[in-house]
Amino acid sequence: MNSTEGSSNFEFWKERNGFSTRAYQNAKSTRTLLLEDASKVVQENKKQNSSESMYIDDDIARIRSLFSEIKRTHTPVSAYDTAWLAIVPSLENLQLPQFPQCLSWIMENQLWDGSWGLLDFPYIKDNLSHTLACLIALRRWNVGTENVEMGLRFIKENIGKVTSEDRCNLIGFDLIFTSMLEDARGLSLELPYDSPPIKLMLTKREEFLKSIEINHMNVYDTTLIFIVEGIQRIVDWNKVLIHQNKDGSLFHSPSATACALIHTRKYSFLKYLESVLENLENEVPNIYPKNVVAALSMVNSLESLGIASHFEHEIKQALDGLYRCWTENKIIEGISSALDISNISISFRILRWNGYDVSPDVFLSYVKDGDFLLFLEKSDQAVIAILNLYKASQLMFPGERILEETKSFSQNYLENILIDDQNIVIKDFEKEVKYALDVPWIASLERIEHLRYIKAYDFDDIWIGKTSHKIPFIGKDCLLTLAKKDYNICQAVQQEDLQLLEKWNADSKLDELHFARQNHVVSYFSAAPTLLSAEMSIARIVWTKIVILTILMDDFYDVEGSIEEIQCFVEVVRRWDPTGICNYSDNVKILFSAIYNTVNDIAQDAWTFQGRDIGTHLREIWYRLAIAMMKEAEWTKTGYIPSMQEYIENAKITIAFEPIIFTSLHFVGHKLSEQTIRHHEYKSLMELVSTCGRLLNDIGSYKREIEEGKLNSVSLFMKENPGTSVENATEWIRLSINESTQKLFRNLLQPSVLPRDCKQLYWNMVKFVQLVYFHTDEFTSPTTVREHIKAVLFDPVL
Repeated sequence: MNSTEGSSNFEFWKERNGFSTRAYQNAKSTRTLLLEDASKVVQENKKQNSSESMYIDDDIARIRSLFSEIKRTHTPVSAYDTAWLAIVPSLENLQLPQFPQCLSWIMENQLWDGSWGLLDFPYIKDNLSHTLACLIALRRWNVGTENVEMGLRFIKENIGKVTSEDRCNLIGFDLIFTSMLEDARGLSLELPYDSPPIKLMLTKREEFLKSIEINHMNVYDTTLIFIVEGIQRIVDWNKVLIHQNKDGSLFHSPSATACALIHTRKYSFLKYLESVLENLENEVPNIYPKNVVAALSMVNSLESLGIASHFEHEIKQALDGLYRCWTENKIIEGISSALDISNISISFRILRWNGYDVSPDVFLSYVKDGDFLLFLEKSDQAVIAILNLYKASQLMFPGERILEETKSFSQNYLENILIDDQNIVIKDFEKEVKYALDVPWIASLERIEHLRYIKAYDFDDIWIGKTSHKIPFIGKDCLLTLAKKDYNICQAVQQEDLQLLEKWNADSKLDELHFARQNHVVSYFSAAPTLLSAEMSIARIVWTKIVILTILMDDFYDVEGSIEEIQCFVEVVRRWDPTGICNYSDNVKILFSAIYNTVNDIAQDAWTFQGRDIGTHLREIWYRLAIAMMKEAEWTKTGYIPSMQEYIENAKITIAFEPIIFTSLHFVGHKLSEQTIRHHEYKSLMELVSTCGRLLNDIGSYKREIEEGKLNSVSLFMKENPGTSVENATEWIRLSINESTQKLFRNLLQPSVLPRDCKQLYWNMVKFVQLVYFHTDEFTSPTTVREHIKAVLFDPVL
């Protein structure tokens, strides 16, 4: 369905259902809630946002311009890399510098305190690394005497801090800095080489080099090539040359490439370095030609803040560029470092989620003989890196063993660091780590995550590599401003959804069914955090109505109806004729009339959207559900105990996901042909989501259902496997859930007959069920979910 046609249908539906367009301009207060304790949860919004404050086009245009700015902007200059180019002797005359302009830059850009690097940067190791490299370059060519004196004074005053615990863990710092100290000694730079901090660093260096046995390596790990200047005296340069990129660089690092040029005198290294200076007007960055971190951070922020839908074209272009870097190995700037774990993990997560074909084999670089080769100190970066690794590992397809190992390692790391009382660093991230461990990705809903990110949003513009730089990205404030406005607009539309549902509930007399659960807001919440846009209002309301009706029907079968009444109800559904219910109880009349009228109205609306009749399909689905629920009720009332297989086959229908998802599919913006909905993929997806839902429901509601004498897969598994504990039965069932979930996730991301937006409904359902049944039955007795509902649907973001 094209956008014009979809918009026209949406306008028609709004007019027919009394949908107010005021929600687009105003985040207005809501008058009612449907939870019994609504008055305690919801307050009238005291402040009305004016249409001007909610006007977001200017914010969107401003952020779009940032994408263009990122394309034009190169990584800022690095004094460290500039110094390495300044050190290179001319290929024609060893007594002259190959790049004298770099020497000039060094002498002109020393900071007031004698150091080089980022001004007012709080991490001393970074300044020391920049400064020592610049001093070596100046002394190598005997220029800048005053600069050298100031630089030496800075290093002497700060060298004692070089072994202190620093949140800025530069890639390969210990190897590179100690190697530069050897160069400095050879050039007679007066530094305290016998001081305890330097001696300690040299000892660590020797221990590390001994542990990796570099002399026995047939092929050097990319880790070592990226920081080759730190081991320049002990490497076999023929083995290094194997890693040279097509553009002449070593992993797009000017400093590593300059070091290689010094030792090999190879012309292709020179051409790469000349291209850097030619294109950047004599300023040398630490990555060239392009650092993808800025674009990666931008996309990550937009998705995390919940405003990515406004920038689909720009994000697609950015991700295409990121994917090219991924496939060309450009994203990997130094394996086994905390930084690269973060870069690779975030890239893998974002690319995979957006449908790009990325292999988890990239994480094999961290593994040797089953162990993770991560030399991580207790630092901010280490915690953030492993947290990102843990999040990425959860986007798992079936059979991806490396992601299973990655998840196990990262989870253990985070759990252990939480209980380490001596770890000061984790205090800053304790809440975030605990949340990630308590709420796995599969049990997190988009809007809840967006809200958490908005409240904690803090764009870190410092990029840590062999040295540091500020990411050339501005716009933190406008991103957050748009996210808040967009959140409040969506919330206002959802509040109007609830008012329409309240009216439908009253008109259908559903509140007179006193035997049933009346969790109307919880039912709406199963759709609201994932179907976010205003245009999805139709899908949200359709979804919620079907959820409510299936719950009422389930409670009627379980609690209210006798076997005879249930059999009569099934027959009424089969005939689909309201004239035959006059002799039945009021409960049957109300329930069937609500199903009959609602389903017929939805079928009529679907005709507007799809141009074809889905009424026959809907009646067949509801009849199948009525039959399956009757079978389950008969089992319970007669004491019949089915086999596990027999139970599951029927329970996959009684979980009632088919009427919810099938009906909603027709309102998410795509025209679906008869052939599409009869395709085997539809059946496969429904099988997977229903299996997950039923087993999760059984685990979460096991204790309650046992007390009520209901059938449950946990108890049936224990019956068929005598001696099995509840814990072991639950663990076995969770393995089955995980397998089905991974299959569903793979199907979601792979191109197929059903559009991604349609398949997303299946995935949304699984995530919601994971949320409400992850620890207990949060649907029947919502506690944590109630807090989420209040935050997502009723509390505006200020």
